[in-house]
Amino acid sequence: MSRRARRQRRHQEPPEINITAFLNLMVVLIPFLLLTAAFNQLTILDLYLPTQGAPQQEEDKQQQKRPELEVILRHDTLTINDNNSGPFAVLPLTEQGNYDLPAMQATLKEIKANHTDMTQISLLSEPDIIYDRIVQVMDAVRTAKTEQAGRSYRIELFPDIALGGAPALAGSTKPPAAKK
Repeated sequence: MSRRARRQRRHQEPPEINITAFLNLMVVLIPFLLLTAAFNQLTILDLYLPTQGAPQQEEDKQQQKRPELEVILRHDTLTINDNNSGPFAVLPLTEQGNYDLPAMQATLKEIKANHTDMTQISLLSEPDIIYDRIVQVMDAVRTAKTEQAGRSYRIELFPDIALGGAPALAGSTKPPAAKK
């Protein structure tokens, strides 16, 4: 190549970049991504850890008449318990092997009718309870479906849920083995 050709090559302007195709792609992609992102919503529940050995104030001692509700999930039963006075109901599994959630909700509705200001409940489960069952019980404890005047409504039962481990059965030295 001659010197003249090299000099001309140096002084040439760089070619323009055509970004029209890229902008067209962005015009289509951005609304699509925004629309699909709106459907990715997560449901978050506020859960509370049960306190042990916390000092009680005078107010707490006066409120001992109120039940301290627990729902205990075991492999063979579902127990609705008052930590102060004992069990309200012990519900065996249904014929299909599931927890009897409608019976549990009926018992909780009765308790809620007597103590309308209560919102807290503890959910205590044995170590190897299937996670899906725990979530089903949590949903059933939070709200219940009821009918009035031919219309169906959802009522709030006990939305403030604390999670914990189930107490050992009386006479048992170790936790029961999980069913496989």
